Amino acid sequence: MRSKKIGILMVEDHPLYRVGLRMALSYSGLDCVIKAEAENVSQALEVLKQQPNEIDLILLDYFLPDGTGMDVLKAAKQMLPNILNGFVSKDVTPQGLATVITSVFAGKDYFGHDSEELSSEGAQKSESLTQRELDIIRLCALGKTSKEIADELFISARTVESHKNKIFNKLGCDSTTEMVNYAFLNGLV
Repeated sequence: MRSKKIGILMVEDHPLYRVGLRMALSYSGLDCVIKAEAENVSQALEVLKQQPNEIDLILLDYFLPDGTGMDVLKAAKQMLPNILNGFVSKDVTPQGLATVITSVFAGKDYFGHDSEELSSEGAQKSESLTQRELDIIRLCALGKTSKEIADELFISARTVESHKNKIFNKLGCDSTTEMVNYAFLNGLV
């Protein structure tokens, strides 16, 4: 049983969403406290350097003004190697957020808005991807648009979208952000 509150770093560039997230956490029933907030990658990394022992959990937006959530996540994993993995989409309910956070702190890694537990099933899903699908995931992780990916791979944007839909089906994702997070958490990028 935890003897202290879960210390949270909130990384989100939209002030209104930060307010909403604070409210969701207060309604969730979690024993937590927001230790710091950051609006971009550099602020988040500064908090991690200044308060590494205070942060138990990072609630992290994907698109940030000076990079992506992946930049923060990669640095966090280097600074705090025992960090646990989890991903929920922004449409999660306060209770859903509490469930995922509680599960992560119980030692489980989670992915997806429906809190799908990562397991050997996740590895099997990854193995079913074709090389072209892996290329598209990698390019999406670099922040490229479907048109940019199409130009780089010499295919149409419509074909890129078709590949992405197949990837979503294989991985059980609903969005490019979920797909990229899944890929990062499973070592695909």
